[in-house]
Amino acid sequence: MNTGVSLASKTGILKRGGNERMMKNATRVSLILAVCMAAPAISHADATTYRVRNDNRSSVTFVSDAPLETMTGKSSKVTGSITVDPADITKTKGSFKVPVVSLSTDNDLRDEHLQGDGWLDAKKYPNIHFEITEVVLGKKDSRELKKNKGTKVQVKGKFTAHGITTPAIATGFVTWSGGSLQIKAELTAKLEDHDISVPSIVRLKVANEIAISVDLRAIAN
Repeated sequence: MNTGVSLASKTGILKRGGNERMMKNATRVSLILAVCMAAPAISHADATTYRVRNDNRSSVTFVSDAPLETMTGKSSKVTGSITVDPADITKTKGSFKVPVVSLSTDNDLRDEHLQGDGWLDAKKYPNIHFEITEVVLGKKDSRELKKNKGTKVQVKGKFTAHGITTPAIATGFVTWSGGSLQIKAELTAKLEDHDISVPSIVRLKVANEIAISVDLRAIAN
């Protein structure tokens, strides 16, 4: 009898031990699955939208360097938004616009011509627009933004002026502080690509290729 009780007790202990191991394994598997399922949500949550506000803290400058004259214009009325995941900046999306009527060359008559229907036609096409379609990094460049450290980027996008959209590439630096982004970049645009013709009388004073630089400050929502 004692032997039977002993065997039964041992069998019960073995069964309980096996059940406990099975429960621990099941719990471990559940935790792993939970982490895997949560990972995309965590990554998505890390993507933050930053807004460029019309607060005179951002600007766009353009330069026409022609044989007989160099013309510089500027606007501080830039607005837009950019969504960035600091862990992977290649996922960045965003767009910005500048009102044509805000462009100033410090010459009222010239500004009137620039904004008129013979040039940028502000009434018909009120904004100049840039949309980010892709952020390209070098083979050795990190996808991760480092806090308060400038990161060199190449941005592919769509540039729209005078109602015509063309592909464009901008190069520059992004500095991330957590609550804000500072973006400095340069690109070029050709007037002829946007169906803007230069009259022969001023052809030596207006360049076909326009250099554009941006200095943007975007604040997290």
